Amino acid sequence: MWLDYLGKFHPVVLHLPIGALVFTFIIAIVALKDDKPFRSTIKMGLIFSFFGALVSSILGYLLYQAGGYEEAAVQNHMILGWVTTASIAVLWALFEQVSFKKRFFPFFVMNVIVLSVTGHYGGQITHGQQYLALPQEEEKVITINIDSIQLYDQAVAKIFDRKCVSCHNFSKRKGGLALHQPLAILEGGELGLPYTVGNAVKSRIIEYAELPLEDDLHMPPQGRPQLTPSELKVLAYWIDEGANFDGTISFRSFPEEVQQSFAQFLPKKLPDVEPLKASILLRLQKMDFRVSPYTADTPFIQAKFMGESLSSKALNALLDAADQLIELELPNVELPEGFWKEITSFSNLLKLKLDGTNVQDQHLQKLNSLPLQSLNIARTQISPIGVKSLLEHTSLENVYAWNTKIASKEEKLLQEQTQIKLVFGVFEGFSKPQQLKPPQLTTEKTLFDSSLAVDFFSKVKGNIIRYTLDGSDPDSTATIYDQPIEINKSLTLKARSFKSGWLPSDVFSEDYFKVGKRIKKYEMLTRPSNRYSGVHKLFDFEEGTTNFADGNWLGFSGNDLVFTTKISKSERLKNITISCMESIGGWIIYPKRIRILGRAGEGAFTEIGRYDYRPEKIPTETTKKSFTVPISAGEKTELKVIVENVEKLPKWHPAAGEDAWLFVDEILFW
Repeated sequence: MWLDYLGKFHPVVLHLPIGALVFTFIIAIVALKDDKPFRSTIKMGLIFSFFGALVSSILGYLLYQAGGYEEAAVQNHMILGWVTTASIAVLWALFEQVSFKKRFFPFFVMNVIVLSVTGHYGGQITHGQQYLALPQEEEKVITINIDSIQLYDQAVAKIFDRKCVSCHNFSKRKGGLALHQPLAILEGGELGLPYTVGNAVKSRIIEYAELPLEDDLHMPPQGRPQLTPSELKVLAYWIDEGANFDGTISFRSFPEEVQQSFAQFLPKKLPDVEPLKASILLRLQKMDFRVSPYTADTPFIQAKFMGESLSSKALNALLDAADQLIELELPNVELPEGFWKEITSFSNLLKLKLDGTNVQDQHLQKLNSLPLQSLNIARTQISPIGVKSLLEHTSLENVYAWNTKIASKEEKLLQEQTQIKLVFGVFEGFSKPQQLKPPQLTTEKTLFDSSLAVDFFSKVKGNIIRYTLDGSDPDSTATIYDQPIEINKSLTLKARSFKSGWLPSDVFSEDYFKVGKRIKKYEMLTRPSNRYSGVHKLFDFEEGTTNFADGNWLGFSGNDLVFTTKISKSERLKNITISCMESIGGWIIYPKRIRILGRAGEGAFTEIGRYDYRPEKIPTETTKKSFTVPISAGEKTELKVIVENVEKLPKWHPAAGEDAWLFVDEILFW
């Protein structure tokens, strides 16, 4: 026990011989002109350096024997420590025996070099392998609001890297605990997991950080960068919410103090660029590129090449969109050398997918100048040499590299050298296949008056899309999608993706409406806000997006939507569907109730249809929803539609008590 205790003094003692030897070396440089006045000082410095190095080496060995360090990580430092001690002894012996300038001083220079290398390996053990990486010029961070975030990847992992990993990593496991990646965290340490899932107050990682700085259990230890109050709030929230390593959570659902603490981790604002010209977009499409917006409210794009070989014309078309390109997908494509000569032109590229291409090791080094966050190189001839050239990348977060020339024994060694998440497919703890993503529609229109052709596409090659038109969830026996689906009546289309070796996707669902009556004459009994006016929007068959300011929505602040319209018996209406929006940040709430009243002639209105909406959970995202109300029109000749606003924002809303907004897009009679 006492020997273990003495080992803790190694970091204290080791600086004494280092300082003494460096000071003696400076004296030796001054003595090159005339060594006689300095000989006694140099000799005393060598004696002090030798005994200091000897004591430091012994204490270092005792510290290593106390445990908590990987042998492979310590080996170089320990061997070089003894070599340094021995070389100082030799230097002391040579001082009285050989020529000062010709023999002694050159050996002294070599001795200082050995000391420097020894210290470098010691620094790697304490601070990690990247502790001497050149500093990057800090950019002004402009944060933006986002709907959902990956709490572990975007914040918790970064906190661990900054404040904990220097003592809890693959090579140095204080208390048997490593925090450098999720699998290591879940292994726990000598006392198990460092936190209690769902209870931050009873989690050691929080308890230890809040102890007095001089307490032996305080973490990080005194003298190391400490966890800030903001970082502690984020860690505590992560633990309270279940300590999940994947999935997303709405930023707006954070308590206000956590939002403020998390602000430092929000992504930087993308640069200002001009929108892509229509002529360039058409050229890209002609060159077999599928182009889609990166987000709805920015000029950035994502592009996928659907051809087999990237021609010079296709490359030139892509270069014309270089500033706007955020995500580029080139699956199974023969890439020319010209592509790699121009790769640095894509200065805003965040995601690059090169699965199944002819990319080579030497090409990957060219990617280090790009702001890439994600790279796919699966099913290529990339070897460990290629991946090593990426390990110093400053922004890269994920590299997907299964089915490459990297052997399984090399995968762990590569991961130990970087904080980048390297995904090689099957890994420890991986026991089930990945899930497919739902199929996507190329047809956005859902309203029609005669018929509509619906087309799907999927990013995963070789998967099968199955669908139903009766509202049931499709299974492995449902109809296979192999051509556009002809829809000639109102229905609910559901679809799933299937592929051998993968989990089926979640169910995709879309409602289609064949409109039986186009409303031309109506009388509004309530008025919308002037900012979101234009009653014709309710009946123009132009569907709005989830952006309430896109010009297709009608907004009511604190009041209901009420109107009347005439109908005829021959129209045989059975349903009325009303499209609404909900956005917590915009104070927009779904209606609490929809009522349909009818009357014949000039008689009194009576209720012929009703829909009461009770949400199952507190909403966190901006969404659209269509509410369908079955009606019994019978002999009625006039209808009154009432869409009831919740009036005041509910208690759970940050602005509880303020007027709520009701946003309505299309009202369909069918």
